Amino acid sequence: MISFEMGSKSEVGVLSLDGELTLQRADELRAALMSSLSSADHLVLNVESVTGIDLSCLQLLCAAHRSSEKLNKRLTITGKRPDVFRRVVEDAGYLRHVGCVIDQGKSCLWLGGNDG
Repeated sequence: MISFEMGSKSEVGVLSLDGELTLQRADELRAALMSSLSSADHLVLNVESVTGIDLSCLQLLCAAHRSSEKLNKRLTITGKRPDVFRRVVEDAGYLRHVGCVIDQGKSCLWLGGNDG
């Protein structure tokens, strides 16, 4: 289940992701990301309960980050990243030392790679 809640500060929202984030759940993830980004100035992704992820969902997370940059909002990941999450990020080649061209705030989700 993907759940969203606004934090104690009205501009911060937390989107908790869990289970297998694969192509079968890509539409659900895309809708949750779009809705959450429209509700919060700073969207925090909690991925601690993710048990699997594939390239389609990594691409959605990256696209959401790019959208947040264009909207002058923030999108960050919090908490411990499960080993499976970190492995897929690395295996897919998403691990970065610098963000993409539009990452003006140096907030790329994949910077530093496997922290947390």
